[in-house]
Amino acid sequence: MLLTPFARVIPLPETIMRCRYSVVAACLIASFAATAEQESIERLEVQGDFRRLSVQTIAGSIAVVSEQDMQRSSAQHLDDVLSQLANINFAAGASRGRFVQVRGIGERSEFIDVINPSVGVLIDGIDYSGLGISSIAHAEQLEVFRGPEATRFGTNAMAGMLNLSSKQPDFRRDGAFSATVANYNSWQLSGMLSDAISDQVAFSLTADKQVSDGFIENTYLHRKDTNDIDELTIRGRLLYRHSDQLQWQLIAHAIEQNNGYDAFSLDRNRTTLSDEPGKDKLSSQALALRSDYHGIVGADLMWQLSWLSADSDYRFDEDWAFVGIRPGWEYSAFDRYQRSREQWTLDYRLVSDDQGRIADNTDWVLGFYVSGRELDLQRTRRSGTRLRAFDNNLQRDNAAVYGETSTALSEQTTLVIGGRLERYKDDYRDNGNLTIQQRHSMWGGKLSLNFQASEQAMIYTLLSRGYKVGGVNGEALSRAGDDGLEALLQQATFEPETLVNAEFGVKGAAIDGSLVTRVAVFHMWRDDMQVKGWLNPELGPEFAGFIDNAGRGRNYGIEMENRLVLHPSFTLHVSAGLLKSKLGPYVTQAGLDMTGRDQAHAPRFTYQLAGDWFLSEQLTLQASVQGKSGFYYSDGHNARSASSELVNLRLNYQLEQWQFAFWSRNALNQDRGVRGFYFGNDPRDEYAPHTYEQWGEPRRFGVTASYQF
Repeated sequence: MLLTPFARVIPLPETIMRCRYSVVAACLIASFAATAEQESIERLEVQGDFRRLSVQTIAGSIAVVSEQDMQRSSAQHLDDVLSQLANINFAAGASRGRFVQVRGIGERSEFIDVINPSVGVLIDGIDYSGLGISSIAHAEQLEVFRGPEATRFGTNAMAGMLNLSSKQPDFRRDGAFSATVANYNSWQLSGMLSDAISDQVAFSLTADKQVSDGFIENTYLHRKDTNDIDELTIRGRLLYRHSDQLQWQLIAHAIEQNNGYDAFSLDRNRTTLSDEPGKDKLSSQALALRSDYHGIVGADLMWQLSWLSADSDYRFDEDWAFVGIRPGWEYSAFDRYQRSREQWTLDYRLVSDDQGRIADNTDWVLGFYVSGRELDLQRTRRSGTRLRAFDNNLQRDNAAVYGETSTALSEQTTLVIGGRLERYKDDYRDNGNLTIQQRHSMWGGKLSLNFQASEQAMIYTLLSRGYKVGGVNGEALSRAGDDGLEALLQQATFEPETLVNAEFGVKGAAIDGSLVTRVAVFHMWRDDMQVKGWLNPELGPEFAGFIDNAGRGRNYGIEMENRLVLHPSFTLHVSAGLLKSKLGPYVTQAGLDMTGRDQAHAPRFTYQLAGDWFLSEQLTLQASVQGKSGFYYSDGHNARSASSELVNLRLNYQLEQWQFAFWSRNALNQDRGVRGFYFGNDPRDEYAPHTYEQWGEPRRFGVTASYQF
């Protein structure tokens, strides 16, 4: 009965209707949980929203991953964390997975064309979208927003947003240090320290160094480190409490990444034959100044000014082989992309307090946002003895105004209305004397009705709209003169995309913390859907990519997260997602009709089953199984991944301030694809097309020693 009024307004597909009993059950569980005996309860606050509120009281599907959750799977990088979450996937195509898909929507690579991400990344409020998250060591928490969040984040959050917060400064000394050694010649050193400098000034500093040979053996070069990891990440915060009304915070980041890239094998395994292994390098620095002022009558003033500079060098052996592998058939090519990025952002907003409410029942937020970004690319491609260079520059400026109101209609019912109007302009030029200017105004927003059934149970309905900007197909323009690629002249630009999301959710928790549950049913409509297309006339080694608009698309399903304390010594964590996605009318340049097919990197089923077993005061066993069904690698071909089930184990021994952990990730050593292509690249079989996959990490095992003070 809870779904009936909602279903009359927006007809739900059969897949979701089959899930209605799960939602009704969640409502009943939430109501029952509210009657439990009152004790303490875990409260996870969302830091990325306008106000710091409990995740249980915000409309929308938000996953909050604490440092303890990351430890459960011995996570060392974002890849390891995302596998825990329902309806979340990622793509590699580089040394790390930095392209994220939420509910089947998100990019999978970036070569020449500048792509505005469907799923953005913020670290301490600084925009790292397109660069990814380099380290999660000693993070305070990671928040994953599912669904459009245009009101809060704008064009970078059409499908969702990842928000990582490093440790906040503390006026009491808090510190931790950990050292890890693992197979594949891997080691990690990380540390965190927070302390007071004076009565008004405190700081926090986090540093992380990771090194590994990687999981590839190059038999031609007789090396096992051509796909290695070598990363250093430093993040710091300096807090100055000027008074009870005013505080300032200075944030500084530095990243040095010097990773190898030699991931694709002609033999379609973990053995490569490249004679020129690639690199995936990144050097970035970022600064932010934040102010929180509570001295205005009726509102709090918050603003953050940030700056980021990043240089990347991404290069790879395009033929994946060596000269002489098959004379007469072989080709030799090497591709290199050198990027520089300079950006600044200013986010300025007023948030009402108790004295600033409208009509005593309406809280409000009003803000504006401006940003500027300059991106330079130098691409150098060598094919045989022929050397081709392509340079381009994109200057992108954004300006937006946004607002939100929250009106208490009754003691239990709240209406939230939010909106954002954004204007962007792009100025593009390249070394082919091509200049393109694009100007667009876009809007997004949300409307939610929240019903607080009890202090511990909330039911909400949500309608939200997101958007992302269009762009220029630089690769298509640069290669339109090649034989067989003339059709690329028709793909000079691509249009903005919009998304509308309808969602119904239930959140509940027992007062004593023995049960926490969150369930969301959603249906999303995509318009002018941006898809990655490939023109590969003869399915051979020469191909070109571009971004196309595929008309419409649909994504709908259900996701749930539960934590259940079955016994004082055992806690069970269950998350699961069911997703159905469809491409709208879309025929590729190669003539493949993809209409109605599942979208790329959109597995129909994802889940995690995890448990924490406290064997004694000193000994804890943690185990998890993370699974996902197979999915298509691209919207331009029909190559698919296999399904996967990853088993993770961790045994912790606590000795006063020391902890020793023996752990294994992917303990059953299952191969899983994290990026895939379909074409011919092997001269030994005369370039017959195959599905080539980049594999995720194999079985990992190691030991970690941690000291907390």
